[in-house]
Amino acid sequence: MQADENYSNTGYRRLWRDWIRPFRGQILLSFVFMVVAALASAGYSKSIQLILNAYETSDNTVIYWGPIAIVMIAVIKGFSAYIHTVASNSALIKFAAKLQNAMYKSLVKADMSRLQQETPAELASRFMTDTTLLQQSVQSILAGVSAVLIIVATIGVMLTIDWKITLILIAIFLLSVAPVNAVGSKIREITKHTQAQMSGMNSEIIEGLTNIRMVRTYQLESHLNKTAKSVFDTLRFLRIKDINWRSRLSPIMEIISGSAVAALMVVVSWRIAAGTTTVADFMGLLTGVAVVSQPARKLGDTFALIMQGRAVMDRVFPILDAKNEIADKPNAKVLETVTGHVQFKQVEFAYPNGFKALKDFTLDVPAGSRVALVGPSGAGKSTVFNLLPRLFDATGGQVLIDGQDVKDVTVASLRKQIAVVSQESVLLSGTVKENIGFGRVGASDADITSAATAAASHGFIDALAEGYDTKVTSGGNHFSGGEKQRLSIARAILRDAPILLLDEPTSALDAESETAIKAALDRLAKGRTTFIIAHRLSTILDADMIVVMDKGRVVETGTHSELLDNNGLYAELYRLQFTHF
Repeated sequence: MQADENYSNTGYRRLWRDWIRPFRGQILLSFVFMVVAALASAGYSKSIQLILNAYETSDNTVIYWGPIAIVMIAVIKGFSAYIHTVASNSALIKFAAKLQNAMYKSLVKADMSRLQQETPAELASRFMTDTTLLQQSVQSILAGVSAVLIIVATIGVMLTIDWKITLILIAIFLLSVAPVNAVGSKIREITKHTQAQMSGMNSEIIEGLTNIRMVRTYQLESHLNKTAKSVFDTLRFLRIKDINWRSRLSPIMEIISGSAVAALMVVVSWRIAAGTTTVADFMGLLTGVAVVSQPARKLGDTFALIMQGRAVMDRVFPILDAKNEIADKPNAKVLETVTGHVQFKQVEFAYPNGFKALKDFTLDVPAGSRVALVGPSGAGKSTVFNLLPRLFDATGGQVLIDGQDVKDVTVASLRKQIAVVSQESVLLSGTVKENIGFGRVGASDADITSAATAAASHGFIDALAEGYDTKVTSGGNHFSGGEKQRLSIARAILRDAPILLLDEPTSALDAESETAIKAALDRLAKGRTTFIIAHRLSTILDADMIVVMDKGRVVETGTHSELLDNNGLYAELYRLQFTHF
């Protein structure tokens, strides 16, 4: 809670200092024309007084200069408003783009433990909804500045007409401060809840559409509709509540403006009767009230949007400020010329929710070994994979590569030594060539083709309309599961790293492709340390070492035949897969 207050108290100052100030040239230009527009607006009040004075004194020249004065004021105000709007909006669009870019960079580099606290849909909403609302809030501040300038300039002119009446009018308008502030605080609170609910709505929609095949098969449409309806109903309630509170601002300002006009009429009537005020003065002041009333009403909306912006900053700034625990030490060394000797020494690991995935995990893997990790679900196999490239850091013990603790070397040099092929093939937007080329920056076309050939994917790539230049949509949905897996394997082959992490790499392949891929991986694994998470034990019968895990610990190690002779957990798992009843 304290952190939220700190963001709120320093938010807009920080927003200016870190994000908007680079565009201060356009903001300054906008401000200059705000001032010009404000002076032009104030000119209406004085012009009306002078024109009516001319009528009262039978000055016939007013027929010429009166209309010209009004038109000139309108032209100056209109042109100034145009320049102010274009300059400010251009600056704010650039500001929002810069902020979105920084937020994305922060999330891309964020620790996995941090990313797992929210769904991708919730994080994605920060880029659209939150930054848009923040842009609107800053825009409202500039509009508020413009409104204040108009009010100040107009009041200045009104003071020259009749300062006593003007002071009375100012006192009446100040009565709106307390209720507007109370409404703004309520709007800020509602905005916080609304934004959180918006993230939940995005999650529900994406979850339902992403898993639509399963939903249709199991006829879960009613369940999805029920859970989504709860979110939609809550969001509807908050939006209606927000509208109700925002709508109070307009009548508050309307009542204050009407009270000001009423007070003006009463006081002016007395003063006209006493001969201390003229009709021209009255009309000049009335025009001033009319000019002031419109920006005064806008100030109510401006205040509401400012409160909204403060609520949004409580969500945005924590993303930008979060410190990664997985980072290079000040004296981190570059990991070079890796042979692939991997050691886990009494490694402990607990996830942020407290679940202990590894307990006293100890393993010594000689360089160039082919090691298979087997065990029931939840045994900790994936956690071992996550610790090697430092997607997570061990909460106890050491992970060593060639005798060097992975925490003592740079993250970039560590991950350069590791290639990964997971069960879920990941393809990014780009071309087929680029997706394979992600394995090694700067790889030549010949290297990419060679890797694709080794992964048994060159044939189907060459058959594509644009070959290696074929565009890949996000997720690669127009490729089959087997094709996506082979592209992922080609990427790993291209990387040519000394340590390979294979999470059941042939699980999505047909029998013919699996044979070809297995042969390619066997050739690739020679001289390299290879870790394989195996669910199908038939794929790891020839492993140099099979590590059997259960509840985060190593319970058996040995070759296939040795473990069968031990008649332990591995033998039980083997019988479950290969014994037919």
